[in-house]
Amino acid sequence: MPRSLLQGGDNNRLALSARGLDKSFGGIHAVRGFDLSVHDKTLHALIGPNGAGKTTAFNVLSGLYRPDGGSVELEGKAIGGLRPEDITRAGVGRSFQITNLFAGLSVEENIRLAVQARSRMRYALWRSTASLADVHAETGELLRYVGLGGIEGVEASSLSYGGQRLLDMGLALATRPRILLLDEPLAGLAAAERERIAKLIKAISTEIPILLIEHDIDRVFKIADRVTVMNDGAVLVDGTVEEARNNEKVREVYIGSGTTAVAAQPCESAAGSNRLLVVDSIETFYGKSHILNAVSFDVREHEIVALLGRNGAGKSTLLKSLIGIARPEAGSIKLLDQETVGLPSAEIARRGIGYVPQGRGLFAGMTVSDNLVLGRLKRNTGNGIHWNDERIVAIFPRLAERWRTPADYLSGGEQQMVAVARALTGDVCVLLLDEPFEGLSPVVAEELFEVFDRLRHEIAIVIVDHHLDLALALSDRTVVLERGSVTWTGASTLLKHDLELRRKVLWL
Repeated sequence: MPRSLLQGGDNNRLALSARGLDKSFGGIHAVRGFDLSVHDKTLHALIGPNGAGKTTAFNVLSGLYRPDGGSVELEGKAIGGLRPEDITRAGVGRSFQITNLFAGLSVEENIRLAVQARSRMRYALWRSTASLADVHAETGELLRYVGLGGIEGVEASSLSYGGQRLLDMGLALATRPRILLLDEPLAGLAAAERERIAKLIKAISTEIPILLIEHDIDRVFKIADRVTVMNDGAVLVDGTVEEARNNEKVREVYIGSGTTAVAAQPCESAAGSNRLLVVDSIETFYGKSHILNAVSFDVREHEIVALLGRNGAGKSTLLKSLIGIARPEAGSIKLLDQETVGLPSAEIARRGIGYVPQGRGLFAGMTVSDNLVLGRLKRNTGNGIHWNDERIVAIFPRLAERWRTPADYLSGGEQQMVAVARALTGDVCVLLLDEPFEGLSPVVAEELFEVFDRLRHEIAIVIVDHHLDLALALSDRTVVLERGSVTWTGASTLLKHDLELRRKVLWL
């Protein structure tokens, strides 16, 4: 940790405490009677099923939401109910589930702005050369510490997803926090990046305490010093890793049978021989950046195809090319023998392709029902399997209970269900899934896995996901991308059972 960020500390000292926190949204009691104690120089994990209230608790602790009741103290000083900027100045730094960077600024400029924001001279028209030198020195030190040294001039929007996560963490560290709150910092990362950032988080926690929300349960149990498990807005268990791991109630509501056990179960293929989707030598650019280079593959009826590769390989761009959001400059994409390149994305959707983007992209403020109505708009075309409300609820019974609830009030797992349901509404023959398991608790991931396994008997699926075990167990065939080109195609079982081949093909 850079010396400029060190705040001292004592492992026995209470850094952050919450007592009896309550927060409601209308009739939804998101957090109730929440107690938490985070001690100095520890990595304290806050886990629980989707909808347990974890992010709401974070938002109350950091000031984004005012508590309806209870208290929050940082090193004995009351901070509950203060404005977010005042809580940040008091010493609470945080990162967010969805990174919120200055996309058009460079990596160095993002960090420098956060460093300058602490200065009393930040609004001064004239500054001394010495003060600027201090800002630049601290910025450089912090960039090197989080592993962004050498790419200071790169635009933030051009970073890989892992790079953006590191930059977001750097912004939080630039506030010189007394405690750091990290909301799913490992979500959506490839295996190597996940390992690297987890080690950085553990290293930081030896200097300042960290409160961590993360659904990678195996990783949490490896690096956490203490665990608080939430369920239904309240604390279910607070104790050691072993106490949380071995608690039967925790296993029931959160861990379930575990993703490892789910991935080990055999899935029966339903793939046919008829080709629904044929991609032939497509080239896709973002401005002058050549993202996809002569990509070719096909998808057969009732087949599940996994698109795998490292971050930045072009997987999400390939899905966007299939749905027409990113228009290929060359090549062909045929759905049921009909060319789709050059068509508007709405027309491609009407021809039978459903798309679930990374991050879900729901209409906030609109109910589950309204989101599905918009998803169905002008898509009853006869091009595929028809999905009405009754059929959707049969697949996702939980949505019947949330039918009139605004989408932004739902848990992450429920939002993912709505995103999949919205893509299905109308008539669909091919479903595109971009990171469907991202940010989901093991129990919800298991539930969605089973849904997709059933859907193979109705439609074809193309899935992008960093949960390799789940993606390989679910899919019939895998297409691997590296730097925008297809480098390997074959049966998913080959990568599932041969770890050496997996490491070689996926550059792990």
